[in-house]
Amino acid sequence: MILVDKTIRDLSDKGRLISKGYTPSNVNSISYDLTLGSFLEPDKDSVDVMPGEFLMVKTAEELNIPKNITGRIGEKNSLLRLGLKVDGPQYQPGHVTYAFLRVQNLSGDVITLHKNMKIAQIYFEQLEDTPETTYDLQKNASFHQEDEYRGYGKYDAEYRKNLKSFDKIKDDIEHMSTRIYGNVLTLMGIVVAIFSLLSINYQAFTHADLDSRYIIAMN
Repeated sequence: MILVDKTIRDLSDKGRLISKGYTPSNVNSISYDLTLGSFLEPDKDSVDVMPGEFLMVKTAEELNIPKNITGRIGEKNSLLRLGLKVDGPQYQPGHVTYAFLRVQNLSGDVITLHKNMKIAQIYFEQLEDTPETTYDLQKNASFHQEDEYRGYGKYDAEYRKNLKSFDKIKDDIEHMSTRIYGNVLTLMGIVVAIFSLLSINYQAFTHADLDSRYIIAMN
């Protein structure tokens, strides 16, 4: 069951759902509008996002998900039409954290993001029962009480071995390009040699009376 506006307001007034940064006017009929609190560069009040670029942002609100509720991030229709894609995880019961969202510019224009703008919305859904192990009790809960961005958290070693740096990819491409260039030059040399041989033979055949043994010896 998705929570409606009056329930969202009632729980947030008690420090649940939204425990910090709560703004009553951000409550919608079945969701709450999350606002952009800061960028990973904390001294910036705004950032220009280039076409195709993505970045992580931190919300002004701290979530405090009750043990029988889950929170799901959704995009705002207005930003979606602008070409801005905003993604976030499903927040599990017992999770206390600021929301860190991935924002990507899918348009062909530069989009400026600024602090305190509405960046996404969150839907709260009540569960049929309370899980035996909520997020705050999980041993691998890397992002519980995340006040500052933790990157890959406890998954850092596991995930980084699957990443290949751009410099390594660049070196591989340059090495491959060098090999291809060398092969092209070799092929061009062969083509030029064949063309020259055919040209010389053509001129010889048309201007002289040569026997087959002489032609074979010259080639």
